[in-house]
Amino acid sequence: MKTLKVCGSITKNESLVRLKNNTRERTWVAEANLPYANYYGRVPTKPKPNSLFLFTQRYYTLEESLRFTQNIEICEKNKVNIAAAFLQFKTHRYPAIRIRNFPDYEHLPMLQDCYMDQGLKFARKIDMEPEAIVTVNKCFSLKEKERGIFLDKEEKNEGYITVSRQLDAENFEALIHDVWNNGECWIFDGARGGFIIDGHVTDMIRVYSEHMDVHLLKCIQKEVEKWLSFN
Repeated sequence: MKTLKVCGSITKNESLVRLKNNTRERTWVAEANLPYANYYGRVPTKPKPNSLFLFTQRYYTLEESLRFTQNIEICEKNKVNIAAAFLQFKTHRYPAIRIRNFPDYEHLPMLQDCYMDQGLKFARKIDMEPEAIVTVNKCFSLKEKERGIFLDKEEKNEGYITVSRQLDAENFEALIHDVWNNGECWIFDGARGGFIIDGHVTDMIRVYSEHMDVHLLKCIQKEVEKWLSFN
């Protein structure tokens, strides 16, 4: 079984709420309050934050975001997952640092202080809307089970399938609904993205399911390629 550590991106629609408590004044932090919304609107069972978006004055690259975060003890200890992000609302586009696996809300002010001590500047005002198209640039740790089939080593309910071509938002939504309605796979949540492997971009779909295994990914991959061959 081959293990890969690669970088890439994920793009998906997110439902967002602003966090007003446990954040520094004149900063904006949002939380994805319905993660994996197409998986029956799944609600996390643990009372810890979901994906958090710390809005910044400018776009900080993935390298910069990792540098800022890797020396913060609470992040290292809890294996916090960091990504550089853009959030596209209807009329505005904003940069942010995306954080997953942060242990609690109470330490968010401390985290913001650690970032600011290193020179990171947070956005002071955001015209935030309830939904955004979010693109995150991040690193992945993958187990390659078969050609084009990957399991996430850090997120047990996530896997990936490579696809033959890139899809825009409209076509991707049509594809996913077709697989849900006409396929025989377990229900799942999907997001589009790409890996950078050996200097080349490989298009992929990230799959979330509480029944994650190779059989499910192969089932989805078969249905996806069938749809692509006719569209």
